[in-house]
Amino acid sequence: MNIRNQLIQNRFRSFGISLLLLVSQVSQADQILPPPDFDLSQPAISIIIDDMGYRLQSGNRAINLPGAVTYSFLPYSPHVKALSKLAHDKNKEVMLHLPMESENNNKLGPGGLTECMTEKKFINVLESSIKSIPYIKGFNNHMGSLLTKSNIWMTRLMQEIAVDNRLYFVDSKTTKDSVALKIAREEGIQSIQRDIFIDHEETDVFIRQQLKKLIRKAKREGTALAIAHPKKETLAILENWIPLLHSQGIRLVPVSSLIQMQQQKKYALWKKNIQ
Repeated sequence: MNIRNQLIQNRFRSFGISLLLLVSQVSQADQILPPPDFDLSQPAISIIIDDMGYRLQSGNRAINLPGAVTYSFLPYSPHVKALSKLAHDKNKEVMLHLPMESENNNKLGPGGLTECMTEKKFINVLESSIKSIPYIKGFNNHMGSLLTKSNIWMTRLMQEIAVDNRLYFVDSKTTKDSVALKIAREEGIQSIQRDIFIDHEETDVFIRQQLKKLIRKAKREGTALAIAHPKKETLAILENWIPLLHSQGIRLVPVSSLIQMQQQKKYALWKKNIQ
C-alpha cells in the first residue's frame, strides 16, 4: 500500500468506508461528481415505491406519480415487463426488490434467497432474478431481516454483483443488525440505506407524519431516502404532496443521483481535510 492510499484509509476510517471503495471513487473524482445541474446546497430526497409488479392498476397509478420517483419490482411478478417499460419510458429508475430470508419465516415468493441454499443455487437464483427485471439500475432487499445479518451471504451476494453487474444497492434496513450496506461498500458497490419507511402504518395521519420526518432529515443532513408502497392511501397523499416539494426548497431525485450526491459530499470533506 502506498503512502497516499494509507492516508486516505486513515482519514476515512470514521466513515466505515474501505480502501477499495475510496480508491475506486475518491481517487477518481470525476466518476463521483454529480451532474452539473445538481445544487448540493439544496436538500434532496429520493422515494422508492416497493412491491411493484403484482397489481397493474395501482402500479400504473404509482408510475404516474409526478417527479423522479424510483420503482422496485419483485422478480417474476406478472406485470413487471409492462410496468418497468412504462417507468423507463417516463425516465424513471427501475430496481429489483430482491426477496431475502426473514427472521419470522415469511413466505418469500419467486426469487427468494435463503441461508439453506447451496452457493451455486444462491448465485443462480440471484442472476435469474436480476434478468427478470427490464431496465434494472439497482436493487434493494425485500424483507431479509435474517439474511442481511449474515456476513457470509452478504459478502457472496455483493461480490457477485460487483463482478457481473453495474447495479447500485439500497439497504432497506429491515433490521438494525444489517451488515449489507457495509459489505456493499467494501465491495465497491454504489450504495445507500433507507432513512424513512413512509407507510408501514396505513393511515393518513401516520403517512403525513413520516413525510414530515423525511423533509426534516433532508434539511438537516442534505439528503434523505424513503421507501413506500403502491397502496391507495399512500398514492393519494403522494400525488398531492410531491408537487409541493419545490416550494419547501426540496428536490426529488432518482436514487442513483442521491447516491452520487452523498459521495460528492464525502469527497468534498476528504478534499478539505487533506488540504
